[in-house]
Amino acid sequence: MTWESTTDGLDPEPDKAADLTSQLPAPSPDGALIAFIASTQLHIRSATTFDDIQIYDLSSAFDQSCRFIRWYGARCRDPKGAPQRLLLADDVRIMVFDITTSKVYAEISGATTMTKLHDIDFGWTPNEIMVFSDFGFKLQIWSLPTKRAIEIKDPKTIAVGYSYRPTTGHLAILTRPAAHDMLLIMAPQSHDVLSTSELSTVDARGVEFSPDGNWLALFDTASAGHRVVIVTADGHHFKTLLSTQDELTLGVRCMRWSSTGDYLAIGDHESTLTLFGRNTFTPRLRFLHPQSIELPNGVVWQEELGASRSRSYTQAKQPATSPSQDTFQPTRKRSSGIALMEFNHPRGDLLASSTSDTPSTLWIHSIGATSARTVTALIHHSPIKALFWHPVVEDLLLVQCAIAEPTVYLWKASWNEPKILSLSLKAPVEKLKAMWLASDEDGIRLILSTAEQSAIKLLTHEGEEVNDARGRLGPEAMFDEGNSFDQSSMNMQAGRYPDGTPAIGLSTELGLSLEVQDTFHHRHQNQAAT
Repeated sequence: MTWESTTDGLDPEPDKAADLTSQLPAPSPDGALIAFIASTQLHIRSATTFDDIQIYDLSSAFDQSCRFIRWYGARCRDPKGAPQRLLLADDVRIMVFDITTSKVYAEISGATTMTKLHDIDFGWTPNEIMVFSDFGFKLQIWSLPTKRAIEIKDPKTIAVGYSYRPTTGHLAILTRPAAHDMLLIMAPQSHDVLSTSELSTVDARGVEFSPDGNWLALFDTASAGHRVVIVTADGHHFKTLLSTQDELTLGVRCMRWSSTGDYLAIGDHESTLTLFGRNTFTPRLRFLHPQSIELPNGVVWQEELGASRSRSYTQAKQPATSPSQDTFQPTRKRSSGIALMEFNHPRGDLLASSTSDTPSTLWIHSIGATSARTVTALIHHSPIKALFWHPVVEDLLLVQCAIAEPTVYLWKASWNEPKILSLSLKAPVEKLKAMWLASDEDGIRLILSTAEQSAIKLLTHEGEEVNDARGRLGPEAMFDEGNSFDQSSMNMQAGRYPDGTPAIGLSTELGLSLEVQDTFHHRHQNQAAT
């Protein structure tokens, strides 16, 4: 068996795995729409009929400088439902669009003045815009109805530095105004500070509310050893999980709540996954990821590369050996531990994981009420870059590896074997990203994109390919039999992987002149206009 060397995606950031590049189309959170920029226009197009829903004119300068496109509901949303909105932004200008109107819904200028824009997203409601300035200088939360923004000093600009409480929208955010980490709990809409806590962490790397909203979990930097802090919803310390020889090994690398909230999963730097039970927060389950794989009640699949570079899975004889990271990049600085882990949703009874030590191997674990087991392992020719569970089909997983080919890997519990899907994009391809689109009675759709071209593929629910060449995704670029198109003249912008399904609602056009209100009573002035 041969292995393919690569310089891309060997060790993905677990919390940024869904945001691999900044030059791609952006599916809506429910996968029903695709947003992209072409010829100084923002197109909102149906992912099933390929008809334009809205087209917005952009200036040529903004077309070139636009760095962000974000759909509301991609990270969090008010479960009561809200309009489908999206925003575009560069370093000085933010434009908000509502797909029920044909004009720009709102525009904010001067949100950042001294520094560049580090990141931007919607808040709990579609009327809130979160603007992170570079270097962790400040966070502004703009309110479109009140025409003001509160300002939070020294936010931690890590990938998971804030979390909204499900159902209520309370905001928990990590800050570091001096030598200590601080946790702020803020009220929804008004963003009044309800509690402020000084944490015992050395350098907190992530915070996340449990799905039921009763708990906050925070994990410390790996150099501080294993430390996970459990906090109540109102900000009071409940328990600190410290490493002992009988529990977790040193160095937490990533953390996830299961979709149901029954477990808190901790991935460490020894490639061990430990699941803590809800409420008691004691270790319940543990998964290891050895290089030599032997699954008594599972199957190991191995990717095979044919003479014509055709790819397929074959069942491997056990014990099977996973290639180490030195196989792919022997001169690169070594990393270790759990690199990726994702629960399926909404049941949370399947957990996919990958490690930096054996970066091309995917593990899928089944989690029951009283027991758990590893059901399969998939060994690939290249390191795994990203994992995406389907938002509706609970046991369907999309895997993307770091190869310069338009290829994705699919696993479904009910299939006899996993599948490898190659889409019709022109080689070579760079900065490749795969994303799920809406599925219906016709089948399951996914999109595979680069900065220059994209392809949409329709599959039956049994995983068979269907030719579905009914539309196009560019002004003059028709799909061929593989639903591919050339967008080399387009400026396509990236979105985030969908995990919410906001409903379409009605709104009115809004002209804004926004005033910034500092959380700590310092006031600044910025302007916004339609």
